[in-house]
Amino acid sequence: MNPFLVIEGVDGTGKSTVCAALEAEQSAAFYKGMSPEWRDFRDFVDEDADDDSRLLYYFASCVYTSGKVQKSLELGPVICHRYFATYMAIYSLNTGTPLSVVKEAFLPIRKRMLTPQLSILLTADHEELRSRLLARVHELKATDMRVVNSLEYTLNFEAALREVMSWDGSFIELNTTGKTPEQVIAEARRLCETHIPDWKPVTPASN
Repeated sequence: MNPFLVIEGVDGTGKSTVCAALEAEQSAAFYKGMSPEWRDFRDFVDEDADDDSRLLYYFASCVYTSGKVQKSLELGPVICHRYFATYMAIYSLNTGTPLSVVKEAFLPIRKRMLTPQLSILLTADHEELRSRLLARVHELKATDMRVVNSLEYTLNFEAALREVMSWDGSFIELNTTGKTPEQVIAEARRLCETHIPDWKPVTPASN
């Protein structure tokens, strides 16, 4: 299989920056865990749907993304900006449903989805996350504001991500606190070169 990488993390940890850099280096296909077509319905689902309907919506979105990834992997590498961990974590946090209950419902769905060769969880301390998010104040979404306004929410979100990502086995955590974008990209690149077979090393001439 061609390389399949997933980058997860709380808002503001640097996912978009890392994904964009690695996508360009690898000439990879890029997907967000929830495709634009599915995101169009998300506000309605989150505001008006009952909990079961909301969970099925998240499940369906994840399976759809996995199918798109599978087709793209026939042609080359794929990098995914979130996959399923974020959506299972958010559902648990927003509905108060224990992750153990979410996991029991999700496992039959998960069997229908591809498993990435490497999943990286980006983290950063709360003050740095706040600073990064407030720097793009005109782009902030509701989930961003929860991170900005609540240390407790941020810690709970990170803890939920760790638990959900562990359902697939191992993942690697990369703390981005105090690091430049270039440093974070270099560390993520090194992890990919170490842990993903057929990941194309970047030579100085291609930087």
